[in-house]
Amino acid sequence: MKPKPEPSEAAPAAVVVFEHREARGVLRLLRPGFRHCFCLISRETGWMLCDPLKQSIHLAWFPAFGAERLLRHFSRNGRTALLGTALEPAPSLRIRLRPLTCVEVVKRILGLAELPAATPWQLHEALRRTGEWRSAMDTIGIDAVQE
Repeated sequence: MKPKPEPSEAAPAAVVVFEHREARGVLRLLRPGFRHCFCLISRETGWMLCDPLKQSIHLAWFPAFGAERLLRHFSRNGRTALLGTALEPAPSLRIRLRPLTCVEVVKRILGLAELPAATPWQLHEALRRTGEWRSAMDTIGIDAVQE
């Protein structure tokens, strides 16, 4: 197994958001609340949002809110959000033939393409197992989320 990429000194904070989407076909089999995911990466002047949709990839720029404020916002709106760090991807000559899903795009943006996850729920669980990704409840407390 490849060594895990190390965060650099200036590794950006990242927020991964999981949400429910009404779905048809096999997508209905995905766990409710975890049918789609997207991410935000912090930069000096704000947050870059990448939302991989079925027909396109939505990119947007948001002001430099604190990470806790973002977690609170998404939690209040019924989403699950995790806070962690984006890594520099380890160099690889390996060809990956995987479907281009929201999970695959988010993993690659985070520098975690080798993470074994194919569904949003699997990505959530894999990130939590690393011990390096915290939920809104872990970060700001359940009372702050429910206020």
